Amino acid sequence: MSASSLELFPDGTGLEDGALTVGGVRADALADRFGTPLYVYDAATLHRRARAYVEPLDDAPGGGRAVFALKANPVPAVLRELRRAGMGADVASAGELAAARLAGFEGSELVVHGNAKSGEDLEAALDARAALVVLDVAEEATDLARRAAERGVRQDVLVRVTPDIAVDTHAKIRTGQAGSKFGLGPADVAALVPTLPGALTFRGLHVHLGSQVVDADTLGSTAAWCARFAADHDLSPEVLDLGGGLGVAYRCGDPSPDPRAYAAAVVASVVRAFAEVGRPVPELVLEPGRSVVAPAGVTLYRILTVKRSAGTTWVAVDGGMGDNLRVALYDTAYAPVLAGRPTATPDGRYDLCGHHCESGDVLAHDVGLAAPRPGDVVAVPVTGAYHQSLATPYNLFGRPAAVLVDGGEARLATRRETVEDLLRREVLDPRPAGSGAACAQSPPRTPTATRP
Repeated sequence: MSASSLELFPDGTGLEDGALTVGGVRADALADRFGTPLYVYDAATLHRRARAYVEPLDDAPGGGRAVFALKANPVPAVLRELRRAGMGADVASAGELAAARLAGFEGSELVVHGNAKSGEDLEAALDARAALVVLDVAEEATDLARRAAERGVRQDVLVRVTPDIAVDTHAKIRTGQAGSKFGLGPADVAALVPTLPGALTFRGLHVHLGSQVVDADTLGSTAAWCARFAADHDLSPEVLDLGGGLGVAYRCGDPSPDPRAYAAAVVASVVRAFAEVGRPVPELVLEPGRSVVAPAGVTLYRILTVKRSAGTTWVAVDGGMGDNLRVALYDTAYAPVLAGRPTATPDGRYDLCGHHCESGDVLAHDVGLAAPRPGDVVAVPVTGAYHQSLATPYNLFGRPAAVLVDGGEARLATRRETVEDLLRREVLDPRPAGSGAACAQSPPRTPTATRP
């Protein structure tokens, strides 16, 4: 592993006796202690990346706040670290809201958005006294207002507008273009705002263009669009939420926007844009997710088999698309290394695959590794975002454990899912068709996994 490869790993990553360390702990020791696959999150990196947003927004002329997008990583132990760094929480469901509250977030720190919110989602927002609810459609305003009025409360809201700005990212994670399932077109927003029901208070606008966007100038220019829209429709938003979506480098040489520079640039663009149209500078809200947590994460696997087939050498590990769905969804390319000998010279090119029953279960193509063999631990960097949150128990493989590392210590954040966990929700008919014998309504007990 070259020095440049180390840049993809969390802060403080190093070598001990030639082996990879993360957060002051050897990666192979983590694999031995907690089992594999294993998500590893570095607390120091989480803190530094969070502060890169919090500090520029704290200094914004109109005020500002950074709220972490839980869709990227909803693990309460991770969320608690981000709250300690000064972030709020951006949630898109009653479940995410519950995770945020478990981590200690209070109502004043919560922004609730998402399209097609259910009654349960809206009730959870009101129960939590969320600071802001982002309206995605006019019918949602009616439903939320009715529920708020029944409680005798008023709810502050933002209205999500779709500005028809297409960003250069994967089509599946582009959200600001015309025809998006998210938000309302400009004319519909202009019609909705003055007619909001009495139990709702309009506080401002919400815009989100997409995810894994590496052109920070495109994101910043959205402020100018919002300022012109406000002026054209005689609106003076107190809050402007420009969403998140800043991208990260998954491999050496990929574009790697700096979050602090980006946040400062957006603050400046908001001040400039609203001054140009003669409107007060609003409070700025940003909703970073991936750019905060992705570089803080590493996933560890154990190699099971190595085999050559028609010119391809497959290195099969004990995880795969069940714990990293992003390769199959978005063709994301990763840069794995062997944790025990990351600096060794590669002896060939390999394809890293998982153990799921899909040909698309491939974690990395054409990577250089140094004589990989069964039992070796593989470390994949930049896996802190949209890995644990998208994990599935496909083939009834339990989802991985997760640990937080900090200053040479590791603590369990999420325990490993066992077969017993997977079958606990299943219900069997006590008298199966064609049988007079009753069977248990709960599945047979399976041996408890010895690994966390």
